[in-house]
Amino acid sequence: MAVRRWIDRISASDPGRMRLQKALRVTFAVACSVLSMLFIVNTFAKGEITAAILSGIISLMSITAVNDDTMAEQKVTTCLLPLSGGISVTVGTWTSTFNHVIDIVLLIVIFSAFYLQRYRSRYFSLCMVSFFSLYISVLLHVKFDQLLLFLIGIIIGVASAYLSHFILFKERSDRTLKRSMASFHIQVNLTFDIMIDMIQDLKINWLRLNRLNRHITKLNAYTRMLSGELHSTEPSRIWPGIRSQHLRVYIFNAEMLIETLFSALKRLKLLHAFENDVIRKSLLNVVRSLRYSDVQEDDYDHSHLKEAENAVRELRAYLDQFHHKNDENQDWLYLIRRVESIASHLIEGANRMRQIRIENINKEKLKSFLNIENSESDELESSNNENEKGMRVSTKKAVQAAIACELATIFGYLLSPAHQFWALLSAFVVLLGTESVGRTFVKAFHRFIGTLIGAVCGFFFAHLVDGRTDLELLLLFICIFMAFYLLDISYALMTFWMTMVLAIMYNLLLGGVNEQLLTARVIDTLVGVGIGLLVSVLVLPIKTRDKVSDRTVDFLNGLKLYLNGFINKLIDSDQSAYLADMALELDEKLQQIRDEAKPLHNTPGALGRSGIERRLTVLTALNYYAKHLTASTNTEGKIRINPFLQRTLIQVNQRLQDNLDTLNKLMIGKTFKARVWKLEKEREQIERFPEQSFRGNSNQDQLVYDLYYIWRINSSIVSLAKDFGAEVITTIPSSCDRSPER
Repeated sequence: MAVRRWIDRISASDPGRMRLQKALRVTFAVACSVLSMLFIVNTFAKGEITAAILSGIISLMSITAVNDDTMAEQKVTTCLLPLSGGISVTVGTWTSTFNHVIDIVLLIVIFSAFYLQRYRSRYFSLCMVSFFSLYISVLLHVKFDQLLLFLIGIIIGVASAYLSHFILFKERSDRTLKRSMASFHIQVNLTFDIMIDMIQDLKINWLRLNRLNRHITKLNAYTRMLSGELHSTEPSRIWPGIRSQHLRVYIFNAEMLIETLFSALKRLKLLHAFENDVIRKSLLNVVRSLRYSDVQEDDYDHSHLKEAENAVRELRAYLDQFHHKNDENQDWLYLIRRVESIASHLIEGANRMRQIRIENINKEKLKSFLNIENSESDELESSNNENEKGMRVSTKKAVQAAIACELATIFGYLLSPAHQFWALLSAFVVLLGTESVGRTFVKAFHRFIGTLIGAVCGFFFAHLVDGRTDLELLLLFICIFMAFYLLDISYALMTFWMTMVLAIMYNLLLGGVNEQLLTARVIDTLVGVGIGLLVSVLVLPIKTRDKVSDRTVDFLNGLKLYLNGFINKLIDSDQSAYLADMALELDEKLQQIRDEAKPLHNTPGALGRSGIERRLTVLTALNYYAKHLTASTNTEGKIRINPFLQRTLIQVNQRLQDNLDTLNKLMIGKTFKARVWKLEKEREQIERFPEQSFRGNSNQDQLVYDLYYIWRINSSIVSLAKDFGAEVITTIPSSCDRSPER
């Protein structure tokens, strides 16, 4: 059992095997280009190993720097890279005879890389390949008689990248989605296993609780990743009949069940609820039965789903018995009731998917040769052309990069005249992909630490394999694989392995490395990242707090749409699938806020002084309540609501929208007489409305239950607005003063 759990952990650690796929793609492209060029060099140009090194770097950049939206655009960009690289190597070779001309050319390319990406990502890719082609041509002191061989190396490097990226390791979204779902289920089962141990053990084990919390955090990341994949991949290609809406609701309910179980189990432990054998065994049966929930697969055993239904039904029966006893157990029964409710939602969604799967599987098999494309248009368009006040971010970064790289070049000539562009490279790279000052600081720190440790280890391994070209190349490819496999986990780890690559590469090019060379490399890196960080602070800075505010406004706008859709669903429409998708998007937006605020965690007291810690607490609560709106509400049928209550709900919706608009304005620093609305009067009217006025297949209790988290959400919004100085007003709904039915 222990061995199986470790196998599952390893399998789930790379959802969809995307990191493995990326690392293999890059490593193969580099290996193919380097080995091909070594064959050409050994055959036609003895000793010109530098061309093979350039070819490998170009193949690496041809994969990592191409980020167009579609596969077709990526292919076009890749085919244009030899032109960019060839021109740059030629210019680098020609300008090497003129003092400091190459400095100006490099600065122009760096500025263009940041500035032109505002128009199209292709320009950024071309400029990146151009930069590294210029950099390598200067570093290797390419001569005109070597130019043809280097141009061939560029072509082979790009061709190897094309072969690896688009043919041998072609990204297949359907295969990635299938693997991601498998990783998701493995992670769900690993989490359930810990919960089973927790239920069986009557004592509180805080180490187990911490481990369970880490597993849930990981599962939350898997859910966000799956939600993103469902925007571009239609599940019916893999599992006939299952649409993206069905799968979104399913993974959302699975995540919400586990989050609810986690909070409930902690509370139940403290209340000693598991000392009741009936409830403990019943809850244990529910968790065990839900471990086998991958209903979309062809070989799924339907008996597992029936077992889960029976376990939830049994738990519900026990809850009803305890409810009528009205004893001291009532303080924890509501926790299990919530678990039972969300488990029922998960089973209902699984049953729905399973039924659709059975109905469509034979029909879809007959149509498999027709290659029918589903024209589902459930994508939410996001405007990337927002009107930005003042200078655009891309322009700011371009100016920062130009100034930082110019200063780094000056210091490079002073510190290491033989390697004057090492500091420039560090300054350039540390500004890539970082907008705020805080994110730049974190990246600069990780880059320096990774370079320092990587230089020491690289020096050791370079000496260990010195003189053995075959071992040096093998170690080089292993380091490249590890760098890109760990890139999404830690930038510092990636930098460590890439510094190892550089140490081995210098050993190949220079016939050996010494302490002075690697010391110079570390010092130049420190100078480069220091200059990059200093410029980001002093020149057109984008403050971390401002970036967090921008992300918060984005989150609140998403919450507005979500709440509007939820209340409209209660009144007259059914859009639960889309609400689940919107809830998952809110989760992604909250994670973006956390990522932007993460640099402040490294400064003691910074979160508290900036007010961001309080804001994050409230936003986390808002996200929690919002997700539970969809996870905990009624999914069977609709509540036919009295027209009077419909008007009340419409006013509740309007007040919520007004409160969120006010909070957004306060968040971006607008000064005005702000006021936000409490909803106590509306809540009182709904909860005290005569029950006989509800008709159809529901009742007043269901509506009150469905709206519970609406009041919690509004209280959180009001609380956050008060922190910004807003006035709180208790509403007296003018349209709902009297009810004709009363």
